[in-house]
Amino acid sequence: MSADAPPATMRIRPACEADAPELARLSGQLGYPSDAAAMRERLQKLGASADHAVFVAEPAGGPAGNASAALLGWVHVGRGIWLESGESAEILGLVVGAAARRGGAGRQLVAAAEQWSRAAGLARIVVRSNAVRPEAHFFYPKLEYVLAKTQRVYVKSLGS
Repeated sequence: MSADAPPATMRIRPACEADAPELARLSGQLGYPSDAAAMRERLQKLGASADHAVFVAEPAGGPAGNASAALLGWVHVGRGIWLESGESAEILGLVVGAAARRGGAGRQLVAAAEQWSRAAGLARIVVRSNAVRPEAHFFYPKLEYVLAKTQRVYVKSLGS
């Protein structure tokens, strides 16, 4: 089996609307509680853009896109352009469920994001990792990601 092939215990595929409840469940594990309706709406908006993709890892053997099957994880990748640094891909979200961690799902989801980025003609991919996620700070360097900088993120609510 090649290094890019997913283990026989899982399959990587594009997310579909039926995955919304599982995407919401996994987002909660990442610290971003959501519900299926909100996740479905976000997926619809992202699906309408060629600049974003969402991939899921699911256990092999079950029917693809089966909303009742527990997903192992998901990754959201997008294309962006910045005045100071140009165009690149960015992993905007990655979560692997607690029960599936260290089983290869994260590695395969990142590989799917990288493949999508190459197919989009992008030569660079960036990922930002919250300071409170030390496990991610060990994970990404193992995949040849290099720490480029540290930063603080400020948020301001603009109301509804």
